[in-house]
Amino acid sequence: MSTHIPSTMRALVQHESEKRAEVKDHPVPALDKNEILVKVAYVSQNPTDWKHSAYLSPPGTVIGCDYAGVVVQLGEGLVNAGWKVGDHVAGMVHGGKFTDKGSFAEYLRVPSDLAWKVPTEGPVTLHEAPTYGVGFTTAAQVLYTRLGLPYPPEKADGKDWILIYGGSTSVGLFALQLAKLAGYKVVTTASPRNFDLVKEFGADEAVDYHDEDKAVKAIREVTGGKLAKCLDTISEGGSFKICLESFGTEGKRKYNMLLPISEEGKKLAEEKGIETETTLAYTLMGNEFEFMPGQKIPAVPSDREFYVKLCKDTPRFVGEFGIRPNPITDRDGGLDGILDGFELMKNGKVSASKLVYKVASV
Repeated sequence: MSTHIPSTMRALVQHESEKRAEVKDHPVPALDKNEILVKVAYVSQNPTDWKHSAYLSPPGTVIGCDYAGVVVQLGEGLVNAGWKVGDHVAGMVHGGKFTDKGSFAEYLRVPSDLAWKVPTEGPVTLHEAPTYGVGFTTAAQVLYTRLGLPYPPEKADGKDWILIYGGSTSVGLFALQLAKLAGYKVVTTASPRNFDLVKEFGADEAVDYHDEDKAVKAIREVTGGKLAKCLDTISEGGSFKICLESFGTEGKRKYNMLLPISEEGKKLAEEKGIETETTLAYTLMGNEFEFMPGQKIPAVPSDREFYVKLCKDTPRFVGEFGIRPNPITDRDGGLDGILDGFELMKNGKVSASKLVYKVASV
């Protein structure tokens, strides 16, 4: 394959003066030590992408986290020396924060040990691979490093329940599979139209979340009033009420969210003696960063170590352990079509499916 690398590329870049992004010419990033350059073939969209652009991204930063593509250049001092030009590669980056990183672009630089090699002979295609970005890594990070589920091939004894709130989300669909793989019984919330889907992906029981009291009653009945672990993939609105009210009353209990808990939620958790924690997948990158304005998130070296291990093991999760990709909805327009996808997400028009865009043929 040709390895000619241009000096400029097209990328979805945050506007210089407005809280929006635009597709424009942008410098191809230069490699630092321990980095590989990826020609991006496919990207997938997460809520964090449009939210960064609308609220958090500095001017000139490249938007986007999930990607899959082909290695076209190797940097110096690779920690993972197993890469070669032409390898298929996928993963996630911290998009929307840096001018020379972000997956919604024709080229992307990534650390050699923070990406996974996509087998060319399946079972997952390069087209499906970007769905294992933020969704898969967040689910794995929370379940294994925060909630203490056994890392495969180890398994629990099959007696304990876990609640995955929002089972039809990208994180949720991966969390259902990983929790089941870990030997847990899984109850989840979803709209009734998605019950078949979440059960197909591993849920033992599905509960309609629209009526709070009925949902809590159903979850407590299913779990025998002994629920001790919960991952809330929604972490907005009244999700904390259903989650916290569904817990048992004894022993160590932990509630993990993907967004900061409200003051009301914090107070309720304290009253019930339930430990709470917010997990951000960006800590997997191993760097300090600013999340909300003025809010510094410290580097978490153990999270980076975990992500290195997860990247090495992802082909095994995909192959031997059968962890399936999210259902895909292909969107037209490549990079130019992503802004329309942002509007769909903002308006609640995306459910139980991952929006995927083709950036280039490789």
